[in-house]
Amino acid sequence: MTPSIRPLTQEQRQAARKAAHDAVIRAIGTKPTREQFTYTTISKYPPAITRLISGLCLVLLLAAFTPSAIRLYVIGSQTFGQAVNNSIAKTAVGLATVLSAEVGQIVFSLALATLGTSPSTRRMLYGSMAITTTLSLVGNIQISLAGHTDSPFAWLEAIAPPVLVLSTAYVLKEQVLETIERRHANEYAFQAALTDWQTATANPEDHPQWSQFYANALRDALRKANNRRKETLSQMTQDDWCIAVTREVKADFWFATATLDEDIHPVHSGDGHTFTPSRNGNGAHPKVTAAVG
Repeated sequence: MTPSIRPLTQEQRQAARKAAHDAVIRAIGTKPTREQFTYTTISKYPPAITRLISGLCLVLLLAAFTPSAIRLYVIGSQTFGQAVNNSIAKTAVGLATVLSAEVGQIVFSLALATLGTSPSTRRMLYGSMAITTTLSLVGNIQISLAGHTDSPFAWLEAIAPPVLVLSTAYVLKEQVLETIERRHANEYAFQAALTDWQTATANPEDHPQWSQFYANALRDALRKANNRRKETLSQMTQDDWCIAVTREVKADFWFATATLDEDIHPVHSGDGHTFTPSRNGNGAHPKVTAAVG
């Protein structure tokens, strides 16, 4: 049955090999995407609760930051104005005081969690946090307690905003760091899966079942090339297909397996010697042997 099947051309065999490559990649799976690893690492709490806490912290931070920032702006601009009587300069220094005190607390708190790896760095960051907190407390107390030193609420109202800004910043810092850590874990899982996929698909012919995929592709190509011989194809057995596919696998190597040696016959010379042509890498050369009496 097999000899009646028309063999494939070189182009058809190359197309079958390409089809086998694609089949191997499909069997391995599609290329991983980052979206597939969004929830690889799950937060300890539901996302809704985390967002609620973050929203409330932002509201509290704004509420505590507003009175503290106003007082720090006033004390900073007034103190600077005693030495430099320039309205633009006083405004700039007032804003700088707010940023140095309030924003400095948040910045050094975040830096402590991400950059404070060595003891010296942690000591420097703790010292910077203490300076910014002291600046904020002193500025608030000096403005708030003018003429109200006997009022307990005045003391509380002066001290509470800077402390609440610092504590709220700490809560937000923990929220941000947890989110960053979770995203980093998801990215790590994605990169690992992508590396595995790229390794598996780099050379499909190294796949353990490559021979089967290639055989299936060659069989499909043979059926397509012989689509007018439906009766013959329907009568082919599994053994017939194995023979036909094996023939196609070996077809690209027909020249390498061909026998190039010719028949070798001894030649007798007239002087009593026998010449036997022998083949080596440089061609045929006569091998001389003496004639035996």
